[in-house]
Amino acid sequence: MLLIDANIALRYILGDNKELALKAKDIIDENDVEMPIEVLSEVVYVLKCVYKIDKETIYSKLLYFFENTECEIPHKNSVLRGLKYYATTNLAFVDCILAGYCEIENREIATFDIDLQKLIARITE
Repeated sequence: MLLIDANIALRYILGDNKELALKAKDIIDENDVEMPIEVLSEVVYVLKCVYKIDKETIYSKLLYFFENTECEIPHKNSVLRGLKYYATTNLAFVDCILAGYCEIENREIATFDIDLQKLIARITE
């Protein structure tokens, strides 16, 4: 399994550099690839903070990426649910991933973050 970094994912998703986007597509299409959650976090950060892309668009771009490539991601269903929460709440990305773990994998979450506590309470009702 070939791990991809944020640059590969970003070039593929954004297509802002044609040459590198094609190389990224070849890498992703021709190999068994995985994107670690740490890399996904960097991708989200760069899309939001560097490219100034809104959360809903980030969600739709990443959902499209994972639905239309064979790229694996650990805890995929939990992460995709977390991405949905990211698009629809004011919580930080990592907090949303924790909420995804809570909902999909029935994981208990310990946190002092009141907004995350509220989301978890809503999920577990």
